[in-house]
Amino acid sequence: MKAQAMDDHSPEWDPRSFYDRQDELTGAYADEVSDYHRSKAALVGRHHGRTRHVLELGAGGGQVAVATAELGFVVDAVELVPRLAARARELAATHAARVNVIEGDFYTLTITGPYGAVTYWDGFGIGTDGDQQALLRRIREWLAGDGRALIDIYAPWYWERVAGREETFGTVRRRYEFDTQTRTMIDTWWSDDAPQEQVSQRLRCYAPDDLRLLLEPVGLTAEVLLPGGAYDYQRAIYQEKVPLEEAMSYTAVIVRASRYRSTNGVE
Repeated sequence: MKAQAMDDHSPEWDPRSFYDRQDELTGAYADEVSDYHRSKAALVGRHHGRTRHVLELGAGGGQVAVATAELGFVVDAVELVPRLAARARELAATHAARVNVIEGDFYTLTITGPYGAVTYWDGFGIGTDGDQQALLRRIREWLAGDGRALIDIYAPWYWERVAGREETFGTVRRRYEFDTQTRTMIDTWWSDDAPQEQVSQRLRCYAPDDLRLLLEPVGLTAEVLLPGGAYDYQRAIYQEKVPLEEAMSYTAVIVRASRYRSTNGVE
């Protein structure tokens, strides 16, 4: 595997600053490997090509990468934020996991595979539709012929419904908004100690039909859609598995279009 910098990628918000500040506020990227991380890794165990070499995009603190390596895969984990990349290396070393952490922007790094699986958990949608397609073209190049990409897709129906909601975690606050024109979820964080220092991420959301239109020009197609969970604000509980039409997000298992043999399904 080789990696080198190419042209700069400049989305409308700064992912490096957002994830760095989010980590300062929550410490979420310092967690140990949990059942949640192992449940994501289990998807790789069920959906991958013959090559047991995995590329994880946006690896954060490395928890899912380590959980994936525990299943016998070799993982190249790309992470943009230096502090998180360092943490991922420490976690991999602690677990003696076969994880190679690459610090950099996966929109601009040159990466050579092939990979039996390419994963992107909880972060797809940065920038324009054209940006997504540029990344998807790269993913197609990275995949082995029988490989699969597993990508978490934010569901527009959920984020439109919860727009305006706020959550509180001690002195830390979070607010959700939704831009109906661009179908973009806006996730804003701040601290009561510094309310003027707000950071936001903006992620485009795609219904299944919109995802199909995004994938077709790239030569990819969704083999199956795996619904995720949803937070029920009325009962104040998180449900790990809900029907697709209620889910916050879904995982699209994506293959090269030439391998596609049946109608898109939902598990």
